[in-house]
Amino acid sequence: MRAYLLVSVVDDMGQDYFIKAVRALEEMQGVEFVDPVTGSFDMIIMVEAPLTIETLVKKINSKSWVRRVEVLRVVSIFERCKA
Repeated sequence: MRAYLLVSVVDDMGQDYFIKAVRALEEMQGVEFVDPVTGSFDMIIMVEAPLTIETLVKKINSKSWVRRVEVLRVVSIFERCKA
């Protein structure tokens, strides 16, 4: 299963700590890439997990610097049309 995680970090997170956090996320099993972004969220993480992504999301959400995580699951065009 593949998903994109939209992550918002705490306001007082410094640039050096943000860079370390991005690098640590990139090392996590199941994380394909991490891209910093501007706007309502601070980073986008693409994950690919063999069964479910809930465990990975919980692990990321438990970080003290994470304010919010929103999960966008990738579905086939046929699943999207049924919804």
